[in-house]
Amino acid sequence: MKTQNCNISLFTLIFCLTIASGCKKESDYDAWVESRDVLIIADKSSPENGKQYLEVIYENVGSDTIRKIKYQLITRTGAKSDTVEKIIIPEKVFVPRDKHLVPKPIGELPATWDEVRVGKIWIVK
Repeated sequence: MKTQNCNISLFTLIFCLTIASGCKKESDYDAWVESRDVLIIADKSSPENGKQYLEVIYENVGSDTIRKIKYQLITRTGAKSDTVEKIIIPEKVFVPRDKHLVPKPIGELPATWDEVRVGKIWIVK
């Protein structure tokens, strides 16, 4: 009986360690590095049914391939500024001299701010 309990405990321990080794945090796997290899342009789109939306174009101006991009989107309305971090995950590896428009999400609210710009940019190669 003691041997059977020991085998079950050993099996449980191995199973838990296997599961835990496969569960990694994003920060453990991805090394975000501040970069100037990506150019991001953010602006209001041309009016659609009388409304304007955020339009973001990103371009790889470096020489490396990129898997993920994170950037600061800074908006200003009157005297109030707001900064949020956004992440772009390209459909395929983002190669040098590639340029894309971020698709507008379904249900996106119209752009009501006065000004928008991009702050720091980080990448994962």
